[in-house]
Amino acid sequence: MENQTEANEVVVAHRAIEIVEIESQIATAKRYPRDIKIFKEKLMSMANLDQETAEGCYYALPRGGKAIDGPSIRLAEIALSCYQNCVAEADVLNEDDRFIYAQGQCRDLENNISVRVKVRRRITNRDGKRFNDDMIAVTANAACAIALRNAIFKIVPGAYLKPVFDKCKKTAVGEVKSLANKRAEVIKRLMQFGVTKERILNVISRKSTDEVTFDDVAILIGLGTAIKDGDTTVEEAFPETFKEAKEKSEENIKAQAGSESIEKPMTKAQKAARTRKANKQKKELAEVEARDKAGPTKFLFACKNCGVGFDKPKIAGSGAKQVAICPHCLSKNIVSTEDEKKSPDFMQEDDAA
Repeated sequence: MENQTEANEVVVAHRAIEIVEIESQIATAKRYPRDIKIFKEKLMSMANLDQETAEGCYYALPRGGKAIDGPSIRLAEIALSCYQNCVAEADVLNEDDRFIYAQGQCRDLENNISVRVKVRRRITNRDGKRFNDDMIAVTANAACAIALRNAIFKIVPGAYLKPVFDKCKKTAVGEVKSLANKRAEVIKRLMQFGVTKERILNVISRKSTDEVTFDDVAILIGLGTAIKDGDTTVEEAFPETFKEAKEKSEENIKAQAGSESIEKPMTKAQKAARTRKANKQKKELAEVEARDKAGPTKFLFACKNCGVGFDKPKIAGSGAKQVAICPHCLSKNIVSTEDEKKSPDFMQEDDAA
């Protein structure tokens, strides 16, 4: 019983320290807000630093007889670094006989937004046999990377990422005069995974290397990135035959509930839904830019003890002995930010910080 009580006290103390750390980070983020213009310039520059970096910034997966692409964990890491005032982490939640479960979390300290994303990855092969310990560890790392990537991209607005993503694909492929060398290099690199040239060409529906275009090269680079990041396996990315590739693509489409078919034209309802989604993203982007432009939020009260601002103090005591205290550290040493005459010392300390 005593051990249980001590464990509970440790958990409560740890939680209190964690709250204080978060409040301190939020206060710092409010004091030094991000600059969207600088963020976009840094993101574009870092993601396209060189060809190798650009190649790692996007992935591709076979779907519906074609390949769909998207920003990878590498681009997510760069975006997180440039966006600033964010905290992100990922960890394994659980593991059973068939799957491993991971969760990624990203918190925007400046806008006080937090997102958690859960990911499930299979730890059995096509015959239902469980992976060995080393492969389970690799799958766990891949699940954490995917969860972290998805969480970050729910915080960093997608409208900022699209031009960077498009530029990365162009940088990765290179110029027209280097197409022959580039496609030979990419195919050779993929063959190191144990894939034959025929299987590689089947994925992009080409009969020979000479038919491979710039768009095909971009897809192959993305497939290689997806394999390295753990988004897919060699067998899934490069099936043995074209028929098998088509069958796997159809299975993937059925497994993705609510996803749109690449081969079928969009209906009026789907087009309307896409337009509403685009308008919503524009509205969210405008709100983010407005908050960033407005600068840090000014609270009605502030605590001189922990340095955290708030709008409503906590009341302690009863009757005539009631006193206003900080809701975070419970200190009585709070001041009003509206009346500077009452708190000249605090305002000076805040400016000096």
